[in-house]
Amino acid sequence: MSPPVSSTATLSRDRCARSQHLADGTFVAASPAAVAVYGAPPEALVGRRLLDLVAPEDVADAESALAEAMRSSDAVSFVVRLRGDGDAPRRVEIVAHAADGAAGERQLCCVARDAATAARAMAEQVQLSSRAEAMGRRLERLICSVPGIVWEIWFVDDPARQRVSFVSERAVALSGYTPEEWLSTPNFWAKITHPDDVASADATAALMAKGSASAQSRWFTKDGRIIWVETQMQVLRDEDGNPAGYCGVTIDITARKEAAQEQARLREEIIQSQARLLAELSTPLIPLSDGVVAMPLIGSLDRARAERVLDTLLHGIGASGARVAILDITGVPTVDEQVAEALLKTARGVQLLGAEVVLTGIRPEVAQALVALGAELTGIVTRGTLQDGIRYASGERRSAPRRDHGLPPGAAREHLEKRGDDPGHGALVTPTSQRRPLG
Repeated sequence: MSPPVSSTATLSRDRCARSQHLADGTFVAASPAAVAVYGAPPEALVGRRLLDLVAPEDVADAESALAEAMRSSDAVSFVVRLRGDGDAPRRVEIVAHAADGAAGERQLCCVARDAATAARAMAEQVQLSSRAEAMGRRLERLICSVPGIVWEIWFVDDPARQRVSFVSERAVALSGYTPEEWLSTPNFWAKITHPDDVASADATAALMAKGSASAQSRWFTKDGRIIWVETQMQVLRDEDGNPAGYCGVTIDITARKEAAQEQARLREEIIQSQARLLAELSTPLIPLSDGVVAMPLIGSLDRARAERVLDTLLHGIGASGARVAILDITGVPTVDEQVAEALLKTARGVQLLGAEVVLTGIRPEVAQALVALGAELTGIVTRGTLQDGIRYASGERRSAPRRDHGLPPGAAREHLEKRGDDPGHGALVTPTSQRRPLG
């Protein structure tokens, strides 16, 4: 017989015989399973002593174990061999503990089962424990391999109050706070989240509706830095299927955010650079000879482009000292009121600089449109083609001296803005001797 061992463990109810005994071990009652364990029905056991069923060589140890059970507040487990089982006596495991009977007397309550069954159960328990430990180690390795914080939150009374029940060690590297600090404060995540991001980081509504959610927010780390994090969350439910908490993974996306911002900045720089290049290409100022520049315009002339034409022409004339500026509109498909206004405004600006404007590319339909619009072309030389304009500028004006008068470009633009954009308002009127015929 094995020595008695104090234990608070309970045996499995599978094929277990339950019995009540007087202090000397006499059966008072027994369950039907007694037949399978002791080899006798309950009615045959009542009135017999438990020790009478035990093999003689184990009686002393069994008697000692029962006495210890009567004295102790804990259960006592022991194994005995039964009488009358021949060369291979059956081994039975018995767990005994003392209790008060109906009349207040102390009695023994015993649970017995075949020792082989107990051994198998113990082996299964050891195996299950081993598997659980292996699973725990595997889970720990998986959590350590996650490049972020693995966490678990349970509600305290309601979803508005949350307490972290688990947080992985990665929390220290990511936030600077230890798992103990995370576990000690309800709603700890809200404490370190940027105030502007708390509402968006709280994905309660989405979690309740869909069971999972993701959110991005900024965290204040323990050393004062601000980092961007992304959290993937899943609802945890209780036995009744009701939401009881969340679990998830939070990773650092600061580098990703900074890279995206840098890409956006570079993209904006490229767009602006392309816009400047297109603006330059859409308003090219070409020097033809000493004192003569030309600007061929192709495509529609909207307000923004008209402003670029004016700026380019004024600054170009101011920098080069040109005396004649040829503005070619051969490539402008339509001349409407807006185009006419832009042309006249440009011409007035050039005249304020002391230079002469030659407008070329005047097709019959363009001339008709200008007349219909009532465009005031006083002081502007017009020619049908760019070639005619170049001949005019280099031929008739070849002997003209280089201009040395007129307003600076900035002053000319300011003067135009004070006069307004209306081509009919404040139109320049040159003396009759300086006027030149159309065409």
